[in-house]
Amino acid sequence: MARARPAIAATGTPVAFVHGASPEEADPWFARAGLADLPRVSDPSLAHYRAFGLGQVSLGALASPTLWARGAACSLQHGFGSQPAALRRQMPGVFVVHGRAILAASPHASPADRPDYVGLIAVSSTVTMR
Repeated sequence: MARARPAIAATGTPVAFVHGASPEEADPWFARAGLADLPRVSDPSLAHYRAFGLGQVSLGALASPTLWARGAACSLQHGFGSQPAALRRQMPGVFVVHGRAILAASPHASPADRPDYVGLIAVSSTVTMR
């Protein structure tokens, strides 16, 4: 997300994060990722994840070489075990929300997914222009 930040900012779209860690656990991660200045919502109960239909990583998906490679890269960047154990199987997702409407969604098929953030914003702008 940090690499796409200039392109996202150029669209004028505000960004916020919902995460399952406590603020104390999440603050160092956001700082290392260069995202500490963005709004964040701490959701340890994962209520927002459930509301957006994000489930758990399947046991079969945990065997994926792509997932292991992505996990290794994240561990090197952010530190091994930087995520609370209860969250390690939580599926992420990216959503463009306006008011109460979801304009674009990219629920991850795998935690290793790398969504097209700017593409989601472009799709959502065509929805809002209708």
